Amino acid sequence: MEAAESFRMRRRDMLQKTLRSIRHRFTGRTLTAAIVRFVPIFEWLPRYNWQRSFFGDLSGGLTMAVFAVPQAIAHAAITGVDPVYGLYTAIFPSFLYILFGTSKHNSLGGFAVLSLMTHAAIEKVMMMQSINFNCTNYSNHSLYNFDNPNDLITNRTLQTTNNETSFIEEMIMEKSRYGYEPLKPIHVATTIVFLSGTMQILMGVFRLECFTCYFSEQVMSGFVVGGCVHVFFAQIGDILGIRLERRAGPGYLYYRVQDLFAHLHETKMATVAMSVSSMTFLVFGKELLAPWLSQVFLFPVPYELILAIVAITATNFAELSERHAISVVGNIPTRFPPPSLPRFDLIPIIMLDALSIAAIAVAVHATVAKIVEKRYEYGIKCGQELYALGFVGVLSSLFPVFPVTSGFARSVIGVAVGGSTQLTSLFSALALLSVILYIGPALEYLPKCVLASMTMVAMKAYVQKFTELRKLWPTFKIDFLIWITSMSLTICYDMTEGLAFAIVFAVLTTIFRNQWPRWHILSISDEGHYRETKKKRMEYIEGNTCVFRMDGPLIFTSVDRFVLAVRQCIKKWRRKHSQRNFVTIEEMNRESEQQQQQSTTESDLFSRHSNARRSTCCSGDVLKAEPISIVIDCSGFPYVDYLGLTTIKKIYAELTSEGIDVYFAGAREELKKMFERTDFYDVVDECHVFTHVSEAVNASEHKRLTLLCLTSTWK
Repeated sequence: MEAAESFRMRRRDMLQKTLRSIRHRFTGRTLTAAIVRFVPIFEWLPRYNWQRSFFGDLSGGLTMAVFAVPQAIAHAAITGVDPVYGLYTAIFPSFLYILFGTSKHNSLGGFAVLSLMTHAAIEKVMMMQSINFNCTNYSNHSLYNFDNPNDLITNRTLQTTNNETSFIEEMIMEKSRYGYEPLKPIHVATTIVFLSGTMQILMGVFRLECFTCYFSEQVMSGFVVGGCVHVFFAQIGDILGIRLERRAGPGYLYYRVQDLFAHLHETKMATVAMSVSSMTFLVFGKELLAPWLSQVFLFPVPYELILAIVAITATNFAELSERHAISVVGNIPTRFPPPSLPRFDLIPIIMLDALSIAAIAVAVHATVAKIVEKRYEYGIKCGQELYALGFVGVLSSLFPVFPVTSGFARSVIGVAVGGSTQLTSLFSALALLSVILYIGPALEYLPKCVLASMTMVAMKAYVQKFTELRKLWPTFKIDFLIWITSMSLTICYDMTEGLAFAIVFAVLTTIFRNQWPRWHILSISDEGHYRETKKKRMEYIEGNTCVFRMDGPLIFTSVDRFVLAVRQCIKKWRRKHSQRNFVTIEEMNRESEQQQQQSTTESDLFSRHSNARRSTCCSGDVLKAEPISIVIDCSGFPYVDYLGLTTIKKIYAELTSEGIDVYFAGAREELKKMFERTDFYDVVDECHVFTHVSEAVNASEHKRLTLLCLTSTWK
């Protein structure tokens, strides 16, 4: 009874202590601080300097909106959705980022590579649906999923989709008899946005932002350049005015090239002329006029908007769409879209695509955030940025948008005209909202070839990444290979598969480099420091102690390499010194001291050194008679695992049994603790472990001289 009562009292005390701890942690002040950390707008908005920053943010937001209109429509074209969805994408994510983001200058929006990956996922889903429901094509960018697929298969009108008007009318007529749920490309895009945002939130919860390190600069550069090739073939149809078959899946570019040559005779010269004129105008303005006009105007000139206005005016008044069959954007709704849930039934199909898009969005956003942080000298919380991207994706997926990430060019445009806080994005979103509500109908006559031309010219900045190869090849050949492989895999496969294979290849190169680390023989410099020496210059190393170092982790993948390297080092040391036909000054001085101790004459000493210079065999015999010592510099081991430590003990025992003195030096603190906690000192004599290489070399030389003196005395 007493034991039970004591147990109940202890349990009650523990419960009370836990409740007090919870009350202490979750006070009103701590809860407010947590909310402020999670929603940073509550922190910076009350301290906003309206007098100093308002007009700069307003002008920056309006300028960003001017540039965003044509870019948003172009990204919508790449994604394969209606143009108005590009404007929605430029509004909702940018507005939501104000609430959760910690960067003052980052601006979320479309990214060509993400748009193309989303387009590939859309094509995959739509083609799978068409196969499942026995449709050879989908009409008006829509598929209709019937509850009973047999009803669709047996309906001849629904199988014939050449006449889009009759198809839609038939679908409306069949509504009373068959239940259907329309599936549009934007539904796939919004579901990807939701799924990507969820994954980014999970990355933030589990602190997985470290995995972005696998998206190395070389992997991303090669991937982006390879993505430009996909963008080129995605836009070439609009540039030439021809319609190509829809393709999706790994290696679809091969079929796209075949389709391009098969339909090349359908090229519309009027469309080509407008495309060439548009690209010429953009290149001339951005490359030649921009440096000069930047000295005249205080803001960047919106060449894309100027081109769009001219193209809309010419197409409308000259009736180019009707006379020369130039494709235009078409109707843009002037209404605000109501919120709706994503299509959760598509999640199993697009899981891999959403994962790759989420990872790339995080990698690009983190890169831009680091650049902004360095340029404008303020801190950005990387963990909070993951939450910001995630919640932006989840909340904006309630509206018709496609995936977004940061863009450095957008940030620079806002700052160039005075934008200094997050309110720049707010004013930009409000300006774009007014475009949708009031100016949308004017964009109806914007030619698609002009949008494709804008995209082509924008790709120039990414193609210039080829210049990185010239810097990588002379010194960083592995990084050069990663860059080329990433680009090639992205081109040969689809975007998602290519990126996955590129990351795997980059990781494999790291594993192989750890498995075959480089090893060096060290020699002392004039300053008294031990440095690397080329193996072919080993014969010029003074002293009789070989200093060995391997640069790499000593783990299960590299222990064989370590043993082989030590053996090769000893073999080279013996061979080089046995073939040496001279004696170094240091050796002459040491031998002179020995001979003085033995009371020999100077003529005998001179005669011995003369014979050593004349006869290789004699010097080789002397060196062979001397004991061999090796110092293993452990400073090159970043970390050592169990098998690595076992190998160190094994190599010590083997070399010692062969008459070779082995010393260890430069071990890190972690490795020293490992020596003490294991049976290392049961195998290795503790007096053979030193803190510095010089101490180990001195101990080795002292032992050698002592043995030589004893040998000479005995003789």
